[in-house]
Parts: sequence; structure tokens; C-alpha cells
Amino acid sequence: MIGHDPQRTYKAAVIGAGSGGLTLAVGLAGFDHDVVLIEGDRVGGDCTNVGCIPSKALLHAAAAGETDPLGWVRARRDELAEREEAEMEEHERIHLVRGWARLTAAREPQVVIVDGVDGPSEVRADHIIVCGGSKPVEIPVDGLSAERVLTNENVFDLTAVPDSIVLVGGGAIALEMATAFRDLGTRVHIVELEDRLIATEDPLVSSTINDALLARDVRVHTGTSIERFDEATRTAHLADGTSIDDVDRVFISVGRKARIEGLDLDVAGVDTHRGGIVADDWGRTSVDGIWAVGDVTGNTQTTHGASSIGRRAVRAIALPLPKVGDPRVLPNAVYSRPEIASVGRSMREMEELPAAGRARYVKHFRDIDRGFTDDVEFGFVAVDVERFTGKLLRAAIVGPAAAEMIGMFAMMIDHDIGLRKMFGSVQPYPAYAQIVGLLADEFADDTYRNLPREFAAMVRGRIARRLRR
Repeated sequence: MIGHDPQRTYKAAVIGAGSGGLTLAVGLAGFDHDVVLIEGDRVGGDCTNVGCIPSKALLHAAAAGETDPLGWVRARRDELAEREEAEMEEHERIHLVRGWARLTAAREPQVVIVDGVDGPSEVRADHIIVCGGSKPVEIPVDGLSAERVLTNENVFDLTAVPDSIVLVGGGAIALEMATAFRDLGTRVHIVELEDRLIATEDPLVSSTINDALLARDVRVHTGTSIERFDEATRTAHLADGTSIDDVDRVFISVGRKARIEGLDLDVAGVDTHRGGIVADDWGRTSVDGIWAVGDVTGNTQTTHGASSIGRRAVRAIALPLPKVGDPRVLPNAVYSRPEIASVGRSMREMEELPAAGRARYVKHFRDIDRGFTDDVEFGFVAVDVERFTGKLLRAAIVGPAAAEMIGMFAMMIDHDIGLRKMFGSVQPYPAYAQIVGLLADEFADDTYRNLPREFAAMVRGRIARRLRR
């Protein structure tokens, strides 16, 4: 429903109606709690309006050859946004309040000031949950006019497909935009300061996606940056001395930062750090009764990550149970072509593990029958496991349906299902998932032929890890 009673104390005031905020509002309402949902912009947040949904719609429209791809994207996005907004306005337990929230020092109950079109009003609640999301990091480029700059916040407002685009940054957003705009016939350049694309991933991921992009005539410039831009000639001059001519648009995607300005977190005594609000795996902040979920914490910048922590916060607020337990592992996915997905330990964590007790297995999609029939040129599944047990440490996939397949590996990590337990499992033929069985077969062949050696390697690895602590 729309509006709230300023004199009433609600179970929770949720600031931000993005993926995390909607999860919390709907989740708490499901426990028969009344919740105030505060939003100053569009319901659905970045994901629905300028992120996940329109970007995937653009990928689909580009691949499908829609005659007006950008118009089609806006129509699909707006349809979903209107549906989500209507659901919140009609919900009996959720009170939608329009405006921008500020925290206060008040406790028992907590008090939030909402600056709306009709002036400020108070919202009283037992709990405040900040789900303000994030925004693109801005970088200055000498000579580049603001009218030429795109980010995820304005790219879907384009009325015409640009002839050429330079994507600054080599992460998930840039790779997806490169895929979509190349399908639309745009000349695409990627400029990445690191020495490889998607540098937080496995180097094999980076080299494979780099080769796939080059095969589609996407120009990749790594280890450099745009030093200046000449508007008269529409030329981007790079720090390595090269240049890119006839540039229509420059898309900035070098990272994101938490939206915490104007929240008066210092007034409420909430601790912050460079990435945003300090919060644990349940969303608890330094102030009892104030929670933070999603991009605003810097702990996760994915919709499924925000939703996962949001569900944990719902449990902690609604149920009188101990707040214990490990968070579920969060997979990553990039919907480029080919897709990229990974789960498990970060590359930095993998580098810190002793090599003695672990093994790596890699299988390429071109070597399985489905990869042959689909003519898959670029793609693989790589897993790092503990020797002898086959416990999964990390999995990385590049290839068709990578985002769909990674869930199997996430479940394996969550439930301690290693390759040893997967040995003999049956996958439908000729599904891409057959590659999991091949990985398990190779692990079993290595292990069961040399049980004493593999057991000793596992023990050495565990001892080495303990000595490093």
C-alpha cells in the first residue's frame, strides 16, 4: 500500500527498493510483519532499471536481430518495473513511501527521516535496513565531453545504435556490452588498465574470452588507459601511444561505489569503510537494530548476493534463533558470449594455498559431443580440488550456458560434494553437463591408481595450510 502512519512503529524500515530491499520487504511481510519500504527513485533499483534486466534484454535483442533493439529493451524493462511497483503498492503488509531517507540517533524505536515531495516525515521502526545500492565510479578523461560518456545508468536511453564505442574497463559490464554492441554492428574497442581482461578471474578465463572477442573483431587494449580525447577528431589517445579514431561513445565501467551520501550514517553512529557500510554476513552493522545489505556494503555487487544476505537478515529479524551459520557460496556470472562463471575461493586465496595438496583438472567443450555438434570453439570447465578427497576449491567455466552450469558447482561446495562423490554420476546425453562426469572420471583415475601417493599429498597439503596460519 502507499503511505504510512508517522505515529506507528513498524517492524522494519527498508531504505531502497532494489533487489536486496525487495527481498527484505517481501520476506518480512511473509512473516506477517508490517514494513515501510522507502524509495526515492524507481522500484526495482539498478537491477531492474539500469542493470541486470535491461542489459540481458539488450543481449537478447541484439542476438535476435530486433529492428529497434533499444526501444525493445526499454519496453521490456518498463513492463517489469511497472509490475514490481504495482506489487509493492498493492501489498497489504508493505507500505511504500516515496522520498530520500536520512538516519537519526533515535533508538527504541529507530527513526528515519524521509524527505519527500511534500516535505520531511518520520518513519518509526524496530529495525532499519539500508539497501541503497551502488553507482558507477566516475573517472575524468581530459577533453572528453560529458555528452559522449555512457554508463549503465544512461546507455539504455540511447535512441540509436552508435557506429563505434570504446569501453573503458575490462570487467563484467564491459564484456556484456561488447557482446551486445558487436552483435548490433558497432565497432567495439575495450581499454583495460590491467594486463588482462576480467583480471579477478583465472588467467585461463581471461585468455579464452580475449581470444573469443578477437575472433569477433572486438579490439582489446590491455595495460593502458585513455589519456586524453580529441573532440574535434573524435580520437581517443591511449597512454601506450596508440589511438582509436572515429569514436562515437565512450562507456565508463571501471567499478562501482556504494550509495551512502545523504544517509547521515555518522549521525546514527554506523561504521563505514572505503567500500561502504561495515556489515557482517547477516547484514548487521555496528549499531544494534541497523542493518545493511547488498552493494551498499561493498561485500557483494550482485543481485543474487544481495538477495542471499537479505534472506539471512529476514531470518535474523523475524525468527528468534541464534544468528549462526556460514553464508552460502556466491557464484559469479558474466553473460558475454561465451558466458563466464566461477564459484569458490578467489584467485588470491588460491594463490595462498600450498600447491602440494591440490590438483587442477580442465576439460574443453570442443572435446565433448555437444561441443562438437554446436561447433563450440571457445570454452572449458576448470576445477581446483583437494587431492585424494576431491573436495572442490574453485570452479571456472567459459562457454555456452556457463551461468546455468555453475549452480551445480556451487551446490557441490555448499554441501561438500567433491569429485570423488561425483564419480559415476549420470548426466543426460549429450548435455554440456557431461563434462562434469569427465572431470570426475579423470580425478578418479588419478586417485584410485595411486591411493597412497594421493593420500600423502592431501596430508602434506593440510599440514602446509596449518603452518601458514
